[in-house]
Amino acid sequence: MSSKAKLILKIVIPVVCVILAAAIVLACLYFFLPKSEAQYVAHMGCSKDYVGNTEAAFRAAAEKDYYGIETDIRKTKDGVYVCNHDETVKYADGTQMGVSKHAYAELSAKPLKNGKTDSPVYLCTFQRYLEICKAGGKVAVIELKEDFDIVELGEMLAIVDIVYDREKISVISFYYDPLLRVKELDATVSLQYLSETKDDPYFDKCIRDGISLDVRQSVLTADLVKRFHAAGLTVNTWTVNKCFDRNIVRIKGVDYVTTDLFDKN
Repeated sequence: MSSKAKLILKIVIPVVCVILAAAIVLACLYFFLPKSEAQYVAHMGCSKDYVGNTEAAFRAAAEKDYYGIETDIRKTKDGVYVCNHDETVKYADGTQMGVSKHAYAELSAKPLKNGKTDSPVYLCTFQRYLEICKAGGKVAVIELKEDFDIVELGEMLAIVDIVYDREKISVISFYYDPLLRVKELDATVSLQYLSETKDDPYFDKCIRDGISLDVRQSVLTADLVKRFHAAGLTVNTWTVNKCFDRNIVRIKGVDYVTTDLFDKN
């Protein structure tokens, strides 16, 4: 064997060994380590196959074995609470309208932009979303997309009382103060603080105030889960769509996994 070939082998063999060792470690993580029995939450309904936050997406999620269905709540100019992720509603005709700048009748008059199905879809109200959650027996995971005041939050809880059950909802938000306001209105309502920041200063406040966590997958650590569990609180993580990633977050001990896809494997 030439000296050049021997040199190549000296380089290649260690590299191959490292790759094999890494593959074995990953296989152990994937197949053998204990995993939490996490509950799955449908992100904006079945948003992979339907336009998110629409009746079609919510109904599809209600028919599957999800624990809960997540939505985003905003308020129209005339005080109607609707499900829409962004402040702007996008329509099939290419136009847009701001939720807070228009009345519900105007916002719901035209079909939404839809690149997923042939059927027209329209803006969905908070009340209709709750009706679908109730019919499917799903927990309503309600993200507050605005810094709602205590009066507005009281109005939302009143709609919950009419349509569903406060014990069947979970209120989540990147805004911390509205969560405290909900707690002031009803300390029994499940609350989760949304974060996508490592070492978020609100983590300590959550533990102090008894508010659970809903954190971006890239920020999630096993130690963070342990901190919240030690305080008797739960941890959700978002948005986890790959099967391998779902196993990894379960290894870290999460209680809930928010996903666009339904696949519990």
